[in-house]
Amino acid sequence: MLQNYFFLNRFILDSKSILVNSIIEGIFSQEKSKLLIELSSNDTDYFLELCVIPGNSYFNVRKNYSRAKKNTINFFEEAVGDKINSIEIADDDRIIKLKLAESDIFFTIRGKFTNVIFSDAEKLLHPFKSTESEILSNIKREITEKRFLNSWNQLQLQTFHHQNFLEDIRKNFPIIGNEVIKEVKARSSNNSEDELRKILLNVLDEIKYSQPCVFINESEQETHLGFENFISIPFTEKKVFTDVIEAQNYLLSKKYYLQDKFSKEKLIRNHIERELKKVTSKIQNLHGVIERGTKEGEFNKNGKLLLANLSSIKSRMSSIVVEDIFSDGEKVNIKLNPALTPQKNIDYYFEKSRSEKIAFHKSQELFENAKKDFDRLKTIESLLDKIESTKELDDLMKQLKIKISQESNDKDDLSSKFKHYIIENKYDLYVGKDSKNNDLLTTKFAKQNDYWFHSRGSSGSHAVLRIHNSKEPVPKGVLKKAASIAAYHSKAKTAGIVPVVYTLKKYVVKKKGDPTGTVHLLREDVLLVKPEIPVACEFVSSQD
Repeated sequence: MLQNYFFLNRFILDSKSILVNSIIEGIFSQEKSKLLIELSSNDTDYFLELCVIPGNSYFNVRKNYSRAKKNTINFFEEAVGDKINSIEIADDDRIIKLKLAESDIFFTIRGKFTNVIFSDAEKLLHPFKSTESEILSNIKREITEKRFLNSWNQLQLQTFHHQNFLEDIRKNFPIIGNEVIKEVKARSSNNSEDELRKILLNVLDEIKYSQPCVFINESEQETHLGFENFISIPFTEKKVFTDVIEAQNYLLSKKYYLQDKFSKEKLIRNHIERELKKVTSKIQNLHGVIERGTKEGEFNKNGKLLLANLSSIKSRMSSIVVEDIFSDGEKVNIKLNPALTPQKNIDYYFEKSRSEKIAFHKSQELFENAKKDFDRLKTIESLLDKIESTKELDDLMKQLKIKISQESNDKDDLSSKFKHYIIENKYDLYVGKDSKNNDLLTTKFAKQNDYWFHSRGSSGSHAVLRIHNSKEPVPKGVLKKAASIAAYHSKAKTAGIVPVVYTLKKYVVKKKGDPTGTVHLLREDVLLVKPEIPVACEFVSSQD
Protein backbone atom coordinates (compact mmCIF):
# COMPACT_ATOMS: atom_id res chain seq x y z
CA MET A 1 0.00 0.00 0.00
CA LEU A 2 3.05 2.25 0.05
CA GLN A 3 2.14 3.62 -3.37
CA ASN A 4 -1.59 4.03 -2.73
CA TYR A 5 -2.72 7.62 -3.19
CA PHE A 6 -4.61 7.85 0.11
CA PHE A 7 -1.78 6.26 2.06
CA LEU A 8 0.50 8.97 0.61
CA ASN A 9 -2.13 11.56 1.55
CA ARG A 10 -2.10 10.27 5.14
CA PHE A 11 1.70 10.16 5.09
CA ILE A 12 2.08 13.85 4.24
CA LEU A 13 -0.36 14.73 7.03
CA ASP A 14 1.59 12.68 9.59
CA SER A 15 4.94 14.05 8.39
CA LYS A 16 3.99 17.74 8.38
CA SER A 17 5.28 18.35 11.88
CA ILE A 18 8.70 17.06 10.87
CA LEU A 19 9.05 18.37 7.32
CA VAL A 20 7.42 21.79 7.34
CA ASN A 21 9.89 24.55 8.34
CA SER A 22 12.82 22.10 8.23
CA ILE A 23 16.05 23.18 6.51
CA ILE A 24 17.63 21.14 3.71
CA GLU A 25 21.21 20.35 4.75
CA GLY A 26 22.08 18.21 1.73
CA ILE A 27 20.67 16.12 -1.11
CA PHE A 28 22.61 13.05 -2.22
CA SER A 29 22.46 9.51 -3.53
CA GLN A 30 24.63 6.47 -3.06
CA GLU A 31 22.22 4.09 -4.79
CA LYS A 32 20.95 4.75 -8.30
CA SER A 33 17.32 4.24 -7.24
CA LYS A 34 17.25 6.28 -3.99
CA LEU A 35 17.60 9.98 -3.28
CA LEU A 36 18.23 11.20 0.28
CA ILE A 37 17.36 14.68 1.50
CA GLU A 38 19.05 15.52 4.81
CA LEU A 39 16.90 17.80 6.96
CA SER A 40 17.36 19.77 10.15
CA SER A 41 14.17 20.32 12.15
CA ASN A 42 14.04 21.70 15.70
CA ASP A 43 17.68 20.74 16.32
CA THR A 44 16.95 17.19 15.13
CA ASP A 45 18.24 15.63 11.93
CA TYR A 46 16.00 13.62 9.63
CA PHE A 47 16.42 11.99 6.24
CA LEU A 48 13.75 12.06 3.58
CA GLU A 49 14.19 8.90 1.49
CA LEU A 50 12.70 8.87 -2.02
CA CYS A 51 12.85 5.50 -3.78
CA VAL A 52 12.12 5.47 -7.53
CA ILE A 53 12.21 1.72 -8.21
CA PRO A 54 9.27 1.00 -10.56
CA GLY A 55 6.58 -0.97 -8.76
CA ASN A 56 8.34 -0.57 -5.42
CA SER A 57 8.72 3.20 -5.03
CA TYR A 58 8.07 4.97 -1.73
CA PHE A 59 8.37 8.26 0.15
CA ASN A 60 9.82 7.83 3.63
CA VAL A 61 11.13 9.77 6.64
CA ARG A 62 14.04 8.29 8.58
CA LYS A 63 15.74 9.39 11.77
CA ASN A 64 19.06 7.80 10.89
CA TYR A 65 21.02 7.19 7.73
CA SER A 66 24.68 6.33 7.38
CA ARG A 67 26.15 8.21 4.44
CA ALA A 68 29.09 6.48 2.83
CA LYS A 69 32.39 8.36 2.66
CA LYS A 70 32.83 7.36 -0.98
CA ASN A 71 30.65 6.83 -4.04
CA THR A 72 27.97 9.37 -3.14
CA ILE A 73 26.70 12.02 -5.55
CA ASN A 74 25.19 15.37 -4.61
CA PHE A 75 22.00 16.53 -6.34
CA PHE A 76 19.98 19.75 -6.59
CA GLU A 77 22.61 21.82 -4.74
CA GLU A 78 20.60 24.98 -5.37
CA ALA A 79 18.02 23.65 -2.89
CA VAL A 80 20.56 23.14 -0.07
CA GLY A 81 19.97 25.66 2.71
CA ASP A 82 16.39 26.26 1.57
CA LYS A 83 13.40 25.79 3.88
CA ILE A 84 10.41 23.52 3.26
CA ASN A 85 7.33 25.74 3.53
CA SER A 86 4.77 23.01 2.93
CA ILE A 87 4.26 19.43 1.77
CA GLU A 88 1.35 18.81 -0.59
CA ILE A 89 -0.18 16.17 -2.85
CA ALA A 90 -1.93 16.58 -6.22
CA ASP A 91 -5.70 16.21 -5.91
CA ASP A 92 -5.89 13.58 -8.68
CA ASP A 93 -2.45 12.01 -8.98
CA ARG A 94 0.39 10.46 -6.96
CA ILE A 95 2.59 13.55 -7.11
CA ILE A 96 4.00 14.90 -3.85
CA LYS A 97 5.27 18.45 -3.78
CA LEU A 98 7.80 19.90 -1.35
CA LYS A 99 7.25 23.63 -1.62
CA LEU A 100 10.47 25.43 -0.79
CA ALA A 101 11.07 29.12 -0.22
CA GLU A 102 12.74 29.57 -3.61
CA SER A 103 11.97 26.37 -5.55
CA ASP A 104 10.06 23.06 -5.45
CA ILE A 105 10.81 19.34 -5.34
CA PHE A 106 8.31 16.88 -6.84
CA PHE A 107 8.10 13.13 -6.24
CA THR A 108 6.13 11.59 -9.12
CA ILE A 109 4.97 7.96 -8.95
CA ARG A 110 4.13 6.63 -12.41
CA GLY A 111 5.59 3.21 -13.20
CA LYS A 112 8.88 3.30 -15.09
CA PHE A 113 8.71 7.13 -15.16
CA THR A 114 8.74 7.41 -11.36
CA ASN A 115 11.18 10.19 -10.55
CA VAL A 116 12.20 13.08 -8.32
CA ILE A 117 12.12 16.44 -10.11
CA PHE A 118 13.69 19.66 -8.87
CA SER A 119 12.08 22.85 -10.16
CA ASP A 120 14.54 25.70 -9.63
CA ALA A 121 13.83 29.39 -9.08
CA GLU A 122 13.62 29.85 -12.86
CA LYS A 123 11.09 26.97 -13.09
CA LEU A 124 13.61 24.83 -14.99
CA LEU A 125 13.24 21.10 -14.23
CA HIS A 126 16.15 18.90 -13.14
CA PRO A 127 15.39 15.14 -12.83
CA PHE A 128 17.10 12.81 -10.38
CA LYS A 129 16.76 9.91 -12.81
CA SER A 130 17.66 10.84 -16.38
CA THR A 131 14.65 11.07 -18.65
CA GLU A 132 13.78 12.19 -22.16
CA SER A 133 13.12 15.87 -22.78
CA GLU A 134 9.62 15.13 -24.12
CA ILE A 135 8.65 13.31 -20.93
CA LEU A 136 10.13 16.14 -18.86
CA SER A 137 8.04 18.64 -20.83
CA ASN A 138 4.90 16.63 -20.13
CA ILE A 139 5.74 16.54 -16.42
CA LYS A 140 6.27 20.30 -16.41
CA ARG A 141 2.88 20.85 -18.01
CA GLU A 142 1.19 18.51 -15.54
CA ILE A 143 2.68 19.93 -12.36
CA THR A 144 1.86 23.43 -13.58
CA GLU A 145 -1.79 22.58 -14.22
CA LYS A 146 -2.47 20.37 -11.21
CA ARG A 147 -4.08 21.53 -7.98
CA PHE A 148 -2.13 20.56 -4.84
CA LEU A 149 -3.56 19.96 -1.37
CA ASN A 150 -1.96 20.11 2.05
CA SER A 151 -5.03 18.54 3.66
CA TRP A 152 -7.09 15.36 3.28
CA ASN A 153 -8.58 14.78 -0.17
CA GLN A 154 -12.25 14.28 0.66
CA LEU A 155 -13.78 12.63 -2.40
CA GLN A 156 -17.27 13.58 -3.54
CA LEU A 157 -18.72 10.36 -4.91
CA GLN A 158 -21.56 10.82 -7.37
CA THR A 159 -24.34 8.29 -7.84
CA PHE A 160 -23.80 6.03 -10.84
CA HIS A 161 -26.95 3.82 -10.88
CA HIS A 162 -25.02 1.15 -12.77
CA GLN A 163 -24.70 -2.55 -12.03
CA ASN A 164 -21.00 -2.43 -11.27
CA PHE A 165 -20.34 0.40 -8.83
CA LEU A 166 -16.71 -0.55 -8.23
CA GLU A 167 -15.89 -0.54 -11.94
CA ASP A 168 -17.40 2.95 -12.19
CA ILE A 169 -15.32 4.02 -9.20
CA ARG A 170 -12.16 2.66 -10.85
CA LYS A 171 -12.85 4.60 -14.03
CA ASN A 172 -13.85 7.86 -12.37
CA PHE A 173 -11.47 7.80 -9.39
CA PRO A 174 -8.34 5.82 -10.37
CA ILE A 175 -6.50 7.31 -7.37
CA ILE A 176 -8.54 5.07 -5.03
CA GLY A 177 -6.31 2.15 -6.00
CA ASN A 178 -6.61 -1.63 -6.02
CA GLU A 179 -5.80 -2.10 -2.31
CA VAL A 180 -8.82 -0.03 -1.29
CA ILE A 181 -11.12 -1.78 -3.80
CA LYS A 182 -9.91 -5.15 -2.51
CA GLU A 183 -10.73 -4.13 1.07
CA VAL A 184 -14.18 -2.92 0.04
CA LYS A 185 -14.89 -6.24 -1.68
CA ALA A 186 -13.74 -8.18 1.38
CA ARG A 187 -16.26 -6.29 3.56
CA SER A 188 -19.25 -6.27 1.21
CA SER A 189 -22.08 -8.78 1.37
CA ASN A 190 -24.67 -7.85 -1.28
CA ASN A 191 -22.70 -5.59 -3.67
CA SER A 192 -25.43 -2.97 -3.76
CA GLU A 193 -24.29 0.53 -4.68
CA ASP A 194 -25.44 1.97 -1.34
CA GLU A 195 -23.56 -0.65 0.65
CA LEU A 196 -20.39 -0.40 -1.44
CA ARG A 197 -20.42 3.39 -1.27
CA LYS A 198 -20.77 3.30 2.51
CA ILE A 199 -17.97 0.73 2.89
CA LEU A 200 -15.69 2.69 0.55
CA LEU A 201 -16.15 5.90 2.54
CA ASN A 202 -15.51 3.98 5.78
CA VAL A 203 -12.29 2.49 4.39
CA LEU A 204 -11.05 5.92 3.29
CA ASP A 205 -11.91 7.34 6.72
CA GLU A 206 -9.93 4.53 8.35
CA ILE A 207 -6.91 5.37 6.19
CA LYS A 208 -7.25 8.96 7.36
CA TYR A 209 -7.83 8.37 11.07
CA SER A 210 -7.10 4.81 12.24
CA GLN A 211 -3.85 3.25 13.37
CA PRO A 212 -1.64 1.82 10.61
CA CYS A 213 -0.62 -1.84 10.78
CA VAL A 214 2.00 -4.09 9.27
CA PHE A 215 0.65 -7.52 8.32
CA ILE A 216 3.35 -10.19 8.31
CA ASN A 217 3.48 -13.73 6.95
CA GLU A 218 7.11 -14.63 7.58
CA SER A 219 6.98 -18.16 6.15
CA GLU A 220 5.88 -16.67 2.81
CA GLN A 221 8.26 -13.67 3.07
CA GLU A 222 5.18 -11.41 2.84
CA THR A 223 4.80 -7.99 4.48
CA HIS A 224 1.95 -5.59 3.77
CA LEU A 225 0.93 -2.22 5.13
CA GLY A 226 -2.70 -1.60 5.99
CA PHE A 227 -4.86 -0.22 8.77
CA GLU A 228 -6.21 -1.50 12.05
CA ASN A 229 -9.52 -2.97 10.86
CA PHE A 230 -8.45 -4.19 7.41
CA ILE A 231 -9.55 -7.77 6.71
CA SER A 232 -8.35 -8.27 3.13
CA ILE A 233 -4.68 -8.91 3.96
CA PRO A 234 -3.71 -12.45 5.09
CA PHE A 235 -1.21 -12.57 7.96
CA THR A 236 0.26 -14.65 10.73
CA GLU A 237 1.36 -11.62 12.73
CA LYS A 238 0.06 -8.05 12.91
CA LYS A 239 1.82 -5.05 14.42
CA VAL A 240 -0.06 -1.82 15.18
CA PHE A 241 1.60 1.62 15.13
CA THR A 242 0.61 5.12 16.14
CA ASP A 243 1.59 6.82 12.85
CA VAL A 244 2.35 5.81 9.27
CA ILE A 245 5.99 6.95 9.42
CA GLU A 246 6.76 4.46 12.17
CA ALA A 247 4.72 1.75 10.41
CA GLN A 248 6.42 2.29 7.07
CA ASN A 249 9.92 2.22 8.56
CA TYR A 250 9.11 -1.03 10.32
CA LEU A 251 7.64 -2.46 7.11
CA LEU A 252 10.74 -1.59 5.06
CA SER A 253 13.16 -2.93 7.66
CA LYS A 254 11.11 -6.12 8.03
CA LYS A 255 10.86 -6.52 4.26
CA TYR A 256 14.64 -6.14 3.79
CA TYR A 257 15.24 -8.45 6.74
CA LEU A 258 13.02 -11.17 5.24
CA GLN A 259 14.61 -10.74 1.82
CA ASP A 260 18.07 -11.06 3.37
CA LYS A 261 16.98 -14.03 5.48
CA PHE A 262 15.32 -15.80 2.58
CA SER A 263 18.31 -15.16 0.31
CA LYS A 264 20.72 -16.65 2.86
CA GLU A 265 18.41 -19.58 3.59
CA LYS A 266 18.25 -20.29 -0.14
CA LEU A 267 22.05 -20.20 -0.44
CA ILE A 268 22.37 -22.61 2.49
CA ARG A 269 19.67 -24.96 1.19
CA ASN A 270 21.22 -25.05 -2.28
CA HIS A 271 24.64 -25.69 -0.73
CA ILE A 272 23.28 -28.50 1.45
CA GLU A 273 21.46 -30.04 -1.50
CA ARG A 274 24.62 -30.05 -3.60
CA GLU A 275 26.74 -31.44 -0.75
CA LEU A 276 24.17 -34.16 0.02
CA LYS A 277 24.26 -35.29 -3.61
CA LYS A 278 28.05 -35.44 -3.49
CA VAL A 279 28.25 -37.29 -0.19
CA THR A 280 25.45 -39.70 -1.19
CA SER A 281 27.33 -40.61 -4.35
CA LYS A 282 30.51 -41.02 -2.30
CA ILE A 283 28.74 -43.31 0.19
CA GLN A 284 27.35 -45.47 -2.62
CA ASN A 285 30.76 -45.80 -4.30
CA LEU A 286 32.57 -46.61 -1.05
CA HIS A 287 29.87 -49.07 -0.05
CA GLY A 288 30.44 -50.89 -3.36
CA VAL A 289 34.17 -51.03 -2.69
CA ILE A 290 33.62 -52.44 0.81
CA GLU A 291 31.02 -54.93 -0.42
CA ARG A 292 33.47 -56.27 -3.02
CA GLY A 293 35.98 -56.83 -0.23
CA THR A 294 39.78 -56.71 -0.25
CA LYS A 295 42.25 -58.73 -2.31
CA GLU A 296 44.89 -58.35 0.40
CA GLY A 297 44.88 -62.09 1.23
CA GLU A 298 44.94 -63.19 -2.42
CA PHE A 299 47.94 -61.01 -3.26
CA ASN A 300 49.76 -62.05 -0.05
CA LYS A 301 49.19 -65.73 -0.83
CA ASN A 302 50.47 -65.31 -4.40
CA GLY A 303 53.63 -63.64 -3.04
CA LYS A 304 54.23 -66.51 -0.60
CA LEU A 305 53.61 -69.17 -3.28
CA LEU A 306 56.05 -67.44 -5.62
CA LEU A 307 58.60 -67.20 -2.82
CA ALA A 308 58.20 -70.94 -2.13
CA ASN A 309 58.75 -71.65 -5.83
CA LEU A 310 61.46 -69.06 -6.48
CA SER A 311 63.80 -71.55 -8.09
CA SER A 312 61.15 -72.52 -10.64
CA ILE A 313 60.60 -68.96 -11.86
CA LYS A 314 62.57 -68.20 -14.99
CA SER A 315 63.28 -64.85 -16.58
CA ARG A 316 60.71 -63.49 -19.05
CA MET A 317 57.98 -65.85 -17.86
CA SER A 318 54.48 -64.33 -18.16
CA SER A 319 52.91 -66.82 -15.72
CA ILE A 320 53.64 -69.90 -13.64
CA VAL A 321 51.52 -72.79 -12.41
CA VAL A 322 52.33 -73.83 -8.84
CA GLU A 323 50.79 -76.06 -6.19
CA ASP A 324 48.63 -74.21 -3.67
CA ILE A 325 50.20 -75.35 -0.40
CA PHE A 326 47.61 -73.38 1.58
CA SER A 327 44.66 -75.47 0.35
CA ASP A 328 44.19 -79.02 -0.91
CA GLY A 329 47.12 -78.95 -3.27
CA GLU A 330 45.20 -77.48 -6.20
CA LYS A 331 47.17 -75.94 -9.02
CA VAL A 332 47.23 -72.12 -9.19
CA ASN A 333 48.16 -70.05 -12.26
CA ILE A 334 49.91 -66.84 -11.14
CA LYS A 335 50.53 -64.06 -13.65
CA LEU A 336 54.04 -62.63 -13.89
CA ASN A 337 55.52 -59.53 -15.49
CA PRO A 338 58.13 -60.81 -17.96
CA ALA A 339 59.98 -57.50 -17.72
CA LEU A 340 60.67 -58.04 -14.00
CA THR A 341 63.10 -60.38 -12.29
CA PRO A 342 61.64 -63.30 -10.26
CA GLN A 343 62.33 -61.44 -6.99
CA LYS A 344 60.73 -58.26 -8.32
CA ASN A 345 57.59 -60.23 -9.22
CA ILE A 346 57.45 -61.58 -5.65
CA ASP A 347 57.97 -58.07 -4.23
CA TYR A 348 55.16 -56.79 -6.52
CA TYR A 349 52.58 -59.15 -4.98
CA PHE A 350 53.61 -58.39 -1.39
CA GLU A 351 53.45 -54.65 -2.19
CA LYS A 352 50.00 -55.07 -3.78
CA SER A 353 48.87 -56.88 -0.63
CA ARG A 354 50.05 -54.06 1.60
CA SER A 355 48.50 -51.40 -0.70
CA GLU A 356 45.20 -53.29 -0.82
CA LYS A 357 45.13 -53.48 2.97
CA ILE A 358 45.79 -49.74 3.33
CA ALA A 359 43.26 -48.85 0.61
CA PHE A 360 40.55 -51.04 2.11
CA HIS A 361 41.00 -49.56 5.58
CA LYS A 362 41.02 -46.08 4.03
CA SER A 363 37.77 -46.87 2.21
CA GLN A 364 36.20 -48.02 5.47
CA GLU A 365 37.38 -44.82 7.18
CA LEU A 366 36.10 -42.64 4.34
CA PHE A 367 32.79 -44.51 4.37
CA GLU A 368 32.29 -43.81 8.09
CA ASN A 369 33.29 -40.15 7.64
CA ALA A 370 30.92 -39.78 4.67
CA LYS A 371 28.06 -41.19 6.74
CA LYS A 372 28.89 -38.67 9.48
CA ASP A 373 28.93 -35.84 6.89
CA PHE A 374 25.56 -37.03 5.57
CA ASP A 375 24.06 -37.10 9.08
CA ARG A 376 25.54 -33.66 9.85
CA LEU A 377 24.08 -32.14 6.67
CA LYS A 378 20.67 -33.70 7.32
CA THR A 379 20.74 -32.33 10.87
CA ILE A 380 21.55 -28.82 9.60
CA GLU A 381 18.81 -29.16 6.97
CA SER A 382 16.23 -30.10 9.63
CA LEU A 383 17.32 -27.26 11.93
CA LEU A 384 17.31 -24.61 9.22
CA ASP A 385 13.56 -23.98 9.54
CA LYS A 386 14.03 -23.21 13.24
CA ILE A 387 16.65 -20.49 12.70
CA GLU A 388 15.12 -17.06 13.32
CA SER A 389 17.98 -14.57 13.09
CA THR A 390 20.19 -13.64 10.17
CA LYS A 391 23.17 -13.75 12.55
CA GLU A 392 22.59 -17.47 13.05
CA LEU A 393 22.42 -17.85 9.27
CA ASP A 394 25.67 -15.87 8.92
CA ASP A 395 27.33 -18.15 11.48
CA LEU A 396 26.02 -21.21 9.65
CA MET A 397 27.28 -19.89 6.30
CA LYS A 398 30.68 -19.33 7.89
CA GLN A 399 30.62 -22.87 9.29
CA LEU A 400 29.70 -24.29 5.88
CA LYS A 401 32.22 -21.97 4.16
CA ILE A 402 29.57 -20.43 1.92
CA LYS A 403 30.42 -17.11 0.31
CA ILE A 404 27.82 -14.75 -1.16
CA SER A 405 28.75 -14.36 -4.80
CA GLN A 406 29.22 -10.80 -5.95
CA GLU A 407 29.03 -11.78 -9.58
CA SER A 408 26.01 -10.61 -11.55
CA ASN A 409 23.54 -13.13 -12.89
CA ASP A 410 23.79 -13.10 -16.68
CA LYS A 411 20.19 -14.20 -17.06
CA ASP A 412 18.89 -11.36 -14.92
CA ASP A 413 21.10 -8.92 -16.84
CA LEU A 414 19.05 -9.73 -19.94
CA SER A 415 15.81 -8.50 -18.34
CA SER A 416 16.09 -4.99 -19.78
CA LYS A 417 15.80 -6.39 -23.30
CA PHE A 418 12.12 -7.38 -22.87
CA LYS A 419 8.86 -5.66 -22.06
CA HIS A 420 8.43 -5.85 -18.31
CA TYR A 421 5.20 -5.89 -16.29
CA ILE A 422 4.74 -6.16 -12.54
CA ILE A 423 1.62 -8.08 -11.51
CA GLU A 424 0.07 -7.28 -8.12
CA ASN A 425 3.26 -5.42 -7.09
CA LYS A 426 5.06 -8.75 -6.75
CA TYR A 427 5.30 -10.93 -9.85
CA ASP A 428 7.59 -10.04 -12.78
CA LEU A 429 6.31 -10.84 -16.27
CA TYR A 430 8.63 -10.43 -19.28
CA VAL A 431 7.29 -10.29 -22.83
CA GLY A 432 9.21 -10.73 -26.08
CA LYS A 433 9.14 -8.06 -28.80
CA ASP A 434 9.69 -10.10 -31.98
CA SER A 435 10.68 -13.62 -33.07
CA LYS A 436 14.38 -13.15 -32.34
CA ASN A 437 13.62 -11.54 -29.01
CA ASN A 438 11.21 -14.39 -28.20
CA ASP A 439 14.04 -16.88 -28.70
CA LEU A 440 16.30 -14.87 -26.40
CA LEU A 441 13.55 -14.68 -23.75
CA THR A 442 12.71 -18.39 -23.87
CA THR A 443 16.08 -20.04 -24.46
CA LYS A 444 18.49 -17.71 -22.65
CA PHE A 445 16.57 -15.73 -20.03
CA ALA A 446 13.81 -18.02 -18.72
CA LYS A 447 14.67 -20.37 -15.86
CA GLN A 448 13.46 -23.95 -15.60
CA ASN A 449 10.67 -23.25 -13.08
CA ASP A 450 9.44 -20.04 -14.67
CA TYR A 451 5.98 -20.10 -16.28
CA TRP A 452 5.86 -19.71 -20.07
CA PHE A 453 2.81 -18.32 -21.98
CA HIS A 454 1.77 -17.98 -25.62
CA SER A 455 -1.55 -17.43 -27.38
CA ARG A 456 -2.82 -20.58 -29.07
CA GLY A 457 -3.65 -20.51 -32.76
CA SER A 458 -2.18 -17.07 -33.45
CA SER A 459 1.28 -15.59 -33.67
CA GLY A 460 2.42 -13.42 -30.82
CA SER A 461 4.96 -12.77 -28.12
CA HIS A 462 6.36 -15.33 -25.73
CA ALA A 463 5.76 -14.32 -22.10
CA VAL A 464 7.69 -15.53 -19.06
CA LEU A 465 6.52 -15.21 -15.45
CA ARG A 466 9.62 -15.18 -13.27
CA ILE A 467 9.37 -17.53 -10.27
CA HIS A 468 11.66 -16.35 -7.46
CA ASN A 469 10.50 -18.99 -4.97
CA SER A 470 9.55 -22.33 -6.53
CA LYS A 471 8.10 -23.54 -3.21
CA GLU A 472 5.50 -20.78 -3.22
CA PRO A 473 2.46 -21.62 -5.39
CA VAL A 474 1.46 -18.92 -7.86
CA PRO A 475 -2.20 -17.88 -7.46
CA LYS A 476 -4.43 -18.84 -10.40
CA GLY A 477 -5.48 -15.18 -10.69
CA VAL A 478 -1.86 -14.18 -11.34
CA LEU A 479 -1.53 -16.87 -14.04
CA LYS A 480 -4.70 -15.56 -15.69
CA LYS A 481 -3.42 -11.99 -15.65
CA ALA A 482 -0.15 -13.13 -17.21
CA ALA A 483 -2.12 -15.03 -19.85
CA SER A 484 -4.23 -11.93 -20.59
CA ILE A 485 -1.07 -9.90 -21.19
CA ALA A 486 0.32 -12.66 -23.45
CA ALA A 487 -2.96 -12.60 -25.43
CA TYR A 488 -2.80 -8.80 -25.61
CA HIS A 489 0.64 -9.09 -27.22
CA SER A 490 -0.62 -11.40 -29.98
CA LYS A 491 -2.47 -10.99 -33.26
CA ALA A 492 -5.62 -12.10 -31.44
CA LYS A 493 -5.62 -9.00 -29.20
CA THR A 494 -8.91 -7.75 -30.70
CA ALA A 495 -10.76 -11.03 -30.03
CA GLY A 496 -13.19 -11.34 -27.14
CA ILE A 497 -11.72 -14.47 -25.57
CA VAL A 498 -8.36 -16.04 -26.48
CA PRO A 499 -6.96 -19.48 -25.53
CA VAL A 500 -3.47 -19.12 -24.08
CA VAL A 501 -1.22 -22.14 -23.49
CA TYR A 502 1.07 -22.11 -20.48
CA THR A 503 3.56 -24.47 -18.94
CA LEU A 504 6.83 -24.48 -17.02
CA LYS A 505 9.86 -23.45 -19.05
CA LYS A 506 11.42 -26.88 -18.57
CA TYR A 507 8.70 -28.30 -20.82
CA VAL A 508 9.50 -25.84 -23.63
CA VAL A 509 12.09 -27.11 -26.12
CA LYS A 510 13.62 -25.71 -29.28
CA LYS A 511 14.87 -28.26 -31.79
CA LYS A 512 17.83 -27.77 -34.09
CA GLY A 513 16.70 -26.20 -37.33
CA ASP A 514 13.46 -24.73 -35.91
CA PRO A 515 12.56 -21.31 -37.37
CA THR A 516 13.24 -18.25 -35.22
CA GLY A 517 10.66 -17.90 -32.46
CA THR A 518 9.38 -21.50 -32.85
CA VAL A 519 9.33 -23.92 -29.92
CA HIS A 520 7.73 -27.24 -28.97
CA LEU A 521 5.84 -28.00 -25.75
CA LEU A 522 6.24 -31.32 -23.95
CA ARG A 523 3.35 -30.49 -21.61
CA GLU A 524 0.77 -27.71 -21.59
CA ASP A 525 -2.38 -26.28 -20.01
CA VAL A 526 -4.81 -23.76 -21.48
CA LEU A 527 -6.45 -20.64 -20.04
CA LEU A 528 -9.30 -18.79 -21.75
CA VAL A 529 -8.76 -15.07 -21.13
CA LYS A 530 -9.61 -11.62 -22.40
CA PRO A 531 -6.68 -9.92 -24.18
CA GLU A 532 -5.90 -6.91 -21.98
CA ILE A 533 -3.57 -5.37 -19.46
CA PRO A 534 -5.56 -6.30 -16.33
CA VAL A 535 -6.01 -4.27 -13.18
CA ALA A 536 -3.00 -4.51 -10.80
CA CYS A 537 -0.63 -5.03 -13.75
CA GLU A 538 1.88 -2.24 -14.20
CA PHE A 539 4.03 -1.75 -17.30
CA VAL A 540 7.53 -1.04 -16.08
CA SER A 541 9.97 -0.86 -18.94
CA SER A 542 10.90 -1.75 -22.47
CA GLN A 543 14.41 -0.87 -23.60
CA ASP A 544 14.45 -0.44 -27.37
